[in-house]
Amino acid sequence: MSKRAAILARISDADDGETAGVDDQVKDMRAFVARRGWSLSEDHVLVENDTSAFKRRKIKLPNGQSELRTVRPEFRRGLDLLATRQVDVLVVLDLDRLARQPRDLEDLIDLVEASKFAVTCESLTGSCQLTSDAGITMARIMCAVANKSSKDTARRVSRARQRQAEEGRFGGGRRPYGFEADGETPIPAEIAVIRRMADVVLLPAFGTPKGPTLAGIAGDLRAEGIMAADGGPWIAPTVRDVLLRPRNAALMVYKPGEGRKTYTPEDVIGVAPWEAIVTPEEHWVITGKLTDPHRRTNPGVAPHHLLSGIAACPCGAVVRVSGSSGKKDRPVYACQGGSNRAPGPHATAPKADLDDFVEALAVVILARDAADLIKPSQGTTDVGKIRAELAVIRERKAQLGEDRDLGIVERPEYLRRAKKLQARIEELERRFAEATQSATDPLAPFAGVESEEEALKVWKSLGHTQRREVIKSIMAVTLQPIGRGRRVPITDRVRIDPVKPSSPR
Repeated sequence: MSKRAAILARISDADDGETAGVDDQVKDMRAFVARRGWSLSEDHVLVENDTSAFKRRKIKLPNGQSELRTVRPEFRRGLDLLATRQVDVLVVLDLDRLARQPRDLEDLIDLVEASKFAVTCESLTGSCQLTSDAGITMARIMCAVANKSSKDTARRVSRARQRQAEEGRFGGGRRPYGFEADGETPIPAEIAVIRRMADVVLLPAFGTPKGPTLAGIAGDLRAEGIMAADGGPWIAPTVRDVLLRPRNAALMVYKPGEGRKTYTPEDVIGVAPWEAIVTPEEHWVITGKLTDPHRRTNPGVAPHHLLSGIAACPCGAVVRVSGSSGKKDRPVYACQGGSNRAPGPHATAPKADLDDFVEALAVVILARDAADLIKPSQGTTDVGKIRAELAVIRERKAQLGEDRDLGIVERPEYLRRAKKLQARIEELERRFAEATQSATDPLAPFAGVESEEEALKVWKSLGHTQRREVIKSIMAVTLQPIGRGRRVPITDRVRIDPVKPSSPR
């Protein structure tokens, strides 16, 4: 009876989706299977392109514990095919294409031995022949050797990266957003986007229930046709990854270990040769916000319209763009009070007219009063000391969580200590926010503006999310009911009240 085969091709590094390496492996293994007279379904061609068999990440197991494991879905699928007897043999090019972590190899050996060699694994080079006890023993030895080789390579690469960071040199890899392929030459247009994204995250309202979000930032960039470094559309995780880079503050970092890392000031070992996009203080504030486990990460759909959820009806309900008016070519803001609305007339206003009026008024207010509206900073506080302590406390809390996952710390003790650490983190964050208040003010971009022309230029440079935060900071917009069938100027359909005493009516 012909054996049913599955083939597994893997290569560790493939730049920009290059598949030549795995394609060659698949071609050779297809020929090997054909020579043996085995059958091969297309569903059983498993490919791991740009996938390491050595690097591990911390993952949560079904029992709730966290362990270091390689993340290889196709390898695990191959094991499932063997375990369920959908295939009889797993074919690989060589042992080092199969596994470089003994734990992975042992999972395969367990299946082979439990089946009494009814399922096996074979390689084209003969380095992995799990068809006998002798073959299994040899595979174990060779896997241990391959693991040692990978460790040696990782150690040399790690030391080289540390030296590069100390010298302020780019460590290589894919082009970082904001810089040319050399990793050091800034691209001004992309630098401006990073600064703009950072300004949104620095806003005090960021992450709050009604405040700006990463999804909102990404949505703004997509709406403007701005692409990420790989040419694809922006999404929230991409925004987060870019903003967490210490290189934005011209900081070079090094942190040994496996998996994705979150850096702290203790990991800074050098200064980059390019000009900082954000200050180190701003960067650590951004890092703190984006790595806060209590931050709301699923806030729903970001508002697409300037005044949705900001402007209000006299009944107290907010207004949003109505989808029931039938005027898709001329959208209208309408009261969203629903069945709970107070009796009486409710407000509507043409979206384009209201947006234009509010934006023009905002520019006038900012040109005249920006200096008075921007919060003063608290310059006497040692922000560096606060930042350093914040990093230490956050690291302690993260380590405490790992100790709990590994069973080192019992849950009651974890809860007691975590509550104490979180209280200290919140206190330090409050002090830091006060110390950097002017930088996190939504109106900060308008510092130094002295004319409507200058204010308009700044306004146009802001994204949709930033404009909404500015409006919320300087004015309350209330629509006025006018009665059915009446057509009046937009100035008669809206009342603008100052949010701050120094703002004009």
